[in-house]
Amino acid sequence: MATTSCDVAIVGAGLGGCFLALLLGRRGRHVVVIEQGPSVPSAGADFLKPPGLRVLARHGLADLAGRHGLRRDLVRYYHDGEPIKDCRFPDGGFLIRPYRELVELIYASCAMQGVEFWFDAGIDDIEVGDGRVEELTLTDGRRLRADVVIGADGTKSAVRQALGIDQQTMPYERLLMRVATVPLSVSVAQLNRLYFSSEGWLAYLYPISRDQARVFVGLPPEDDKEIFEDGIPALIDELKKFVTESSDAFNALQPATWQRIKVSSLRVSAYHKGNAALLGSAAFACHPMTGMGMSYTLRDAEILADVICAAGGDGELLDLLLQARYEPRREAHRQLIDYGDALAATFRDRTAYLAAFRPDLHVYGEAAAPALA
Repeated sequence: MATTSCDVAIVGAGLGGCFLALLLGRRGRHVVVIEQGPSVPSAGADFLKPPGLRVLARHGLADLAGRHGLRRDLVRYYHDGEPIKDCRFPDGGFLIRPYRELVELIYASCAMQGVEFWFDAGIDDIEVGDGRVEELTLTDGRRLRADVVIGADGTKSAVRQALGIDQQTMPYERLLMRVATVPLSVSVAQLNRLYFSSEGWLAYLYPISRDQARVFVGLPPEDDKEIFEDGIPALIDELKKFVTESSDAFNALQPATWQRIKVSSLRVSAYHKGNAALLGSAAFACHPMTGMGMSYTLRDAEILADVICAAGGDGELLDLLLQARYEPRREAHRQLIDYGDALAATFRDRTAYLAAFRPDLHVYGEAAAPALA
């Protein structure tokens, strides 16, 4: 089968991969995005905080992303049923929009820039030689050669494995997560509320549209088996112990379908090697309590686009620029991962949680704006 050549091959059509493809397509690069699924992925966070919104605004996408999304400027935190903190987001707040909708929006914009998408395209082999990725071979026999290869293919990244980059994964073993999409209730429409309990449970309820809401429940592993085998009434009885101002949502939980989510942090030893770089959860993953993962990934894609275009096809210059301008992102990610670890470790104890909570990271992210009162 013939070999296709392009300027940039991106493995993974999630938020980071699609956004990077759009930025490069706008600058005239021939980009091919490889996605093992039949369409853009649907699993991901529903939040874009101020740093991510600023990135979209710089590229004329903020208004489009927000057109059918919901803006919120406050999250209220509770511990054992009592309010303990209000976290406010200035300057328009944060955006709630289902992950798949946001990715599809960027994907549609890519089409106007001539970006190619190859769906149902699994990776069979990645040929690496002389410190660079030489060729990608797909499971259907197609071959792809690119000046630059980006692994935006998740925590089990095939690109990262081919490059031999070490990873450190830490599962949050004391907290299993379940999520359900339910009809929107009055209390959830009114305010985002995040509940914690001293027994190691959490519940987060927020709207995703004018008639639907998302409910996340976190609980110790031993409780998960008992609760979800015994059925939803047992779940509701447990939630009633610490969820105090969202009881009108309980009736919607009984018929809901609950999906289990594995949550882990991920750190890697390098973000690039030669002409290949990692993006998104192929490079780092933090606890979802930070709410910053997608915003950081958008900024990373922006940096990668600048570096790739500045290198202009010069492999040696690309390697140098990635080392100088992209590898330093590991420090920002390290701080965010450490912060997520601290939140996950302390939420059972209100005093410890409030001490660990950092408004600068939680609201402004890497912008390091003044802490909120």
